[in-house]
Amino acid sequence: MTEIRRRRSLGAPVQDDPETSKRPSIWSKMKAKPNWDDDTGDELLASEVDRLAIPQHIVSALARDGVALQWVTRSVRGQDAPQEIARFRRGGWTPVNGTDFDGILDGLFMPKGTDDTICVEDCMLVARPIAIHEKAKARDRRAADEPLRIKVAELGAGLNIPGGNHPTATRQNKISISREGIEVPKDINY
Repeated sequence: MTEIRRRRSLGAPVQDDPETSKRPSIWSKMKAKPNWDDDTGDELLASEVDRLAIPQHIVSALARDGVALQWVTRSVRGQDAPQEIARFRRGGWTPVNGTDFDGILDGLFMPKGTDDTICVEDCMLVARPIAIHEKAKARDRRAADEPLRIKVAELGAGLNIPGGNHPTATRQNKISISREGIEVPKDINY
């Protein structure tokens, strides 16, 4: 009898219990329709770890179709931040609805069938074409390298002191730049 109680408490069907066969399942008494299937257990556990994680197969499929996704801030501590949203819109980002992209994101972050912008807490999911995304990333890399280029130009031209640009002074100015390469997969969107 202990095994039957244990299995019943776990929600497992108990075949050898005559009580179970006479009454309807405990799940059938729920007011709301259950929102899980038997094969979605792993996804349910994984979704509780990171609420904003988009499954990799979806990111890859959208990237093949030329779509980049990103989460952006829409409010801070409950106060809307329209200036942030406007800044991202100017950058080519467009809010994503649950039914966009043939419904591939439908039900992942909001209730299934919701035809509204996908939002999780203070974040909103946005998309833009990969071509625009790659150009923006290249522009950001150039902007990050600009201070170094300025310093290299300053030192190459000589110091801003009398005699600082004399050939004997600038001959000693050497700048060696080395970068350690790491492999970043193309299918990861930042």
